[in-house]
Amino acid sequence: MSLTSESTTVTRWLVLIRVVNRLGAFAMGFLSLRLTHDLGASLALAGLVLAAFGAGTIPSRLLGGVLATRFGARTAMLTGLLACATAQATIALGTSVPVVIAGALLLGLAYELVEPATQALIAQSVPSERRASSYSLLWAALAVAGVVAGVFAAVLTRWSIGALFLADAATSLAAAAVVWRRLPADRPLGRTEVRAAWRAVLSARLAAWTAVGSLYATLAMLVVFMLPLAVQAGGHPATLTGWLLATAAAAAIAAQRVVAATERRLTPATMLTIGYLSLTAGLLLWSGGTVPELVAGAVFEGASGSLLLGTQQAIASRLGPPSSAATVLTGYGLSWGVGTVVAPLLGTPLLAHGTATLWLATAAGAACLALGTVLYQRIVPRRRVAELA
Repeated sequence: MSLTSESTTVTRWLVLIRVVNRLGAFAMGFLSLRLTHDLGASLALAGLVLAAFGAGTIPSRLLGGVLATRFGARTAMLTGLLACATAQATIALGTSVPVVIAGALLLGLAYELVEPATQALIAQSVPSERRASSYSLLWAALAVAGVVAGVFAAVLTRWSIGALFLADAATSLAAAAVVWRRLPADRPLGRTEVRAAWRAVLSARLAAWTAVGSLYATLAMLVVFMLPLAVQAGGHPATLTGWLLATAAAAAIAAQRVVAATERRLTPATMLTIGYLSLTAGLLLWSGGTVPELVAGAVFEGASGSLLLGTQQAIASRLGPPSSAATVLTGYGLSWGVGTVVAPLLGTPLLAHGTATLWLATAAGAACLALGTVLYQRIVPRRRVAELA
């Protein structure tokens, strides 16, 4: 099997594994209802549990990097999926508040274990010049799976909220079975190699790129957290959010094909600039607030994700040797933890001044990132740009 065909096979199996798992990930949105509606917990306690879950995802990613580096990506993914299945089943079947809280805390610690392993496998098996499209394909497929997951949630809630978490546990087990059968065997690193891999996380270039990634992650999470609230604040039905997400997912798939066709011809900086401008256009359209503007904006916003996420992760994967991929991508992945914390703190007061203010401010941030990328290309010598990209 050639290197190209092998990398394509690994990428396809990874996409299938993550999509199967993502189809059940709708349950987390119903954790507060599981506690309050089913078990009689207070809203204040439910909020604390959700906050604890979110906090647990940060050490979860770090632990995922440790497992992937020390024992291999396949072992890390199996551990994460099986731990998630155990936690989800605990939440589904628990009959008391303490048991369900324990399941939620375990789920937080297990939730991100698969991320460093997934990204490291792509970095280690896909040629450098094709990684952007591989990461982009993974993201676009997960976006589509997320929309389908919403449909499943609407159906399963007719039975019970616990049924959602049992379905989530089942998809985690199904994904684990594919990992066991189809992913290549692990090649664990020695202690010296492990120490070298973690030293790669301390590089100045990775720190700088993670800071840039944190800025984009904050904008992306503003969309995630604020879009449903902004749609409602604009006087539109809640179902419109679902249609906007479906439109964005379709645009992401289309944009992924563009990335695959052009990633060898366009520089990463050019791809990033186009992505930031696409995001800016989408957010500016959303500031108008009408249904046609919201739908058109969703096309640009969805496309920007494929253009940006794949390219950003591809750049991060090249900031260390292949053996350090799990640790380097773990370090870069912490940018999403930053974005998840900062976005609601910014988004809530912005939305209080109106949906137009929210989306115009977010668009300004995306435009600044586009301008910064263009200036970086012009100011920094071309060889330095090539090394970073």
